[in-house]
Amino acid sequence: MELRWYAAKVHRGLESALREQLVPLGIELYHPEIIVNKQGRRRLEPLFPSYLFCKADPEDTTWLQVRRARGLKYFLGPEHRPTPVEDRIVETVRERVADWNAGGWREVFKPGDPVLVNAGPFKGLEAIFVRYLPAKERCKILLATLARQHEVELDTAVTSSPSGPKPLSPGKP
Repeated sequence: MELRWYAAKVHRGLESALREQLVPLGIELYHPEIIVNKQGRRRLEPLFPSYLFCKADPEDTTWLQVRRARGLKYFLGPEHRPTPVEDRIVETVRERVADWNAGGWREVFKPGDPVLVNAGPFKGLEAIFVRYLPAKERCKILLATLARQHEVELDTAVTSSPSGPKPLSPGKP
C-alpha cells in the first residue's frame, strides 16, 4: 500500500462534505487556504479554488469510495490513471501557505515606486509599481511603451528595484 498525493477537482462548496466522507476512510485531504484582505476584513480564501490534494492509494479497496465521493469531480491526469503529485510539492505549498498566513508576505514597493522587470517579454524595462495582487502572488505595474502607458500583471518574483538586481518574492524575508 503506497499512499501518494493526488490533485482533485471538486465541486465548489462541497469541500467539507468531501472531508466528512473521506477522513473516516483514513484519507488525508489538504485544501490550502490563505488569509486575504477583502473590503477591510481578513478572511480565508482557497489558494486553488475548486481543487484540493488527496493522499490515497489507487490500489486500495477504499479507492472506489474515494472516486465516488460526493463533491469530487475527478483527479488530474489521464482518464482512470490520476497523476501523483510529489510529496515535496505538497510540502512546499504547505510551507508557503503557512508563511503567507503568518505574515510572511513582504510588501517591498509602494504605489508609484519604480521597478525593473527581470524576466519575460518585458525583461529590462522599467515600470511604475501600482499594487500587489497577493492572492495571485502577482503585482500590477504601469509600463510605458510606444508613448502610451499600460497596466500589466506580473509575477512578483520577476520585479526588483532598478537600483538593485535582487528579485522580490512573497515568503521568507
